[in-house]
Amino acid sequence: MKIPFIDLTCQHEKIRDEIFSRWQELYDRTEFVYHRTCKDFEQQFASWNAARFACAFDSGTSAVEIALRAAGIGQGDEVITVANTFIATVAAIAFTGAQPVLTEIDDKTWNMDPERVEEKITRKTRAIIPVHLYGQPADMISLRQIARKHKLLIIADSAQAVGSALYEQGRWNNPASYADITTYSFYPTKNLGACGEGGAAVTNDPKFAEFMSMFRDHGSREKYIHEFIGRNNRMDALQAAALLIKMKYLEKWNEQRRQVASWYLQDLKMVEEIQLPFVPDFILPVYHLFVILVPEREAFQQYLARYGIGSALHYKLPVHLQQAFRHLNYRQGDLPITEAVVKRNISLPMFPELTRKKVKYITDTIKMFFTEKNN
Repeated sequence: MKIPFIDLTCQHEKIRDEIFSRWQELYDRTEFVYHRTCKDFEQQFASWNAARFACAFDSGTSAVEIALRAAGIGQGDEVITVANTFIATVAAIAFTGAQPVLTEIDDKTWNMDPERVEEKITRKTRAIIPVHLYGQPADMISLRQIARKHKLLIIADSAQAVGSALYEQGRWNNPASYADITTYSFYPTKNLGACGEGGAAVTNDPKFAEFMSMFRDHGSREKYIHEFIGRNNRMDALQAAALLIKMKYLEKWNEQRRQVASWYLQDLKMVEEIQLPFVPDFILPVYHLFVILVPEREAFQQYLARYGIGSALHYKLPVHLQQAFRHLNYRQGDLPITEAVVKRNISLPMFPELTRKKVKYITDTIKMFFTEKNN
């Protein structure tokens, strides 16, 4: 049996006619760039996230950088985030001229550890960027308390966690309600993926929203009138149209991901060599990825491949040990939990269309690997 790490074909075949029909409309009226369709997407995405404003961008990386700029963060400022993330989170801080400060993760959730954040706060600290990794929100309840105590902003990176939730005071809340600005990526493999590149940010602050909207349009609120130097980071109409269609199915797709995750958890719970994802009671994840920790990862991955099972590493090397951020002067051993997780983590196939039969084939193969290894 062949099971890829991710398969976008099935999902796109089901909505192919809807998307192509909408793209035909846009083509016929030559609406290719940011215009009415993008504004419709912004309005619906803001509402979907229980936010007042949304701003659509050309990528999730742009969303994080421009959110930081909207908050006035730049040269001389420090921003606390994690090294267990895609490099774009940290690069966006560097783009503004601010200093990334990397903190440790929790050894169970693999997200930012709130207890370690306060150790990193200095008089230069302006913001915290929690990353909702693998589709599971960070502990935003605790992080919001820390941010309020120290008068810091929270700019959350929710590139992998659209549709997730936190439980507080008798209700499930969108993680965006705990942050000053929350950013998203619509890279095609995401739970809500475009048919190309895309990103967005949501906020309840009109000043942040106005700056982001202007910056991504050359510092302009009126055509050909420019109040500051910005860039062209707008989303295009074709991506907005695809996202509007996909949003109708997102809750169903996320629920299917949770079902797939439950099969994995059920089948693998007795395999002692594996550390499974840990989800606190107050978190509702959306399982963008299903990540486990295993010993002898290279041999494990090769074994899966031998049986036709795809996998991936998220991520091979933590940001603080990347050549690109050598100037930050972090060394091996500075973030021991992060480093230990990155050495052992492996992402199993995860997409909504995975069937029970396929998941069982994967988990049976995993059990077989450890049985053979222990005999």
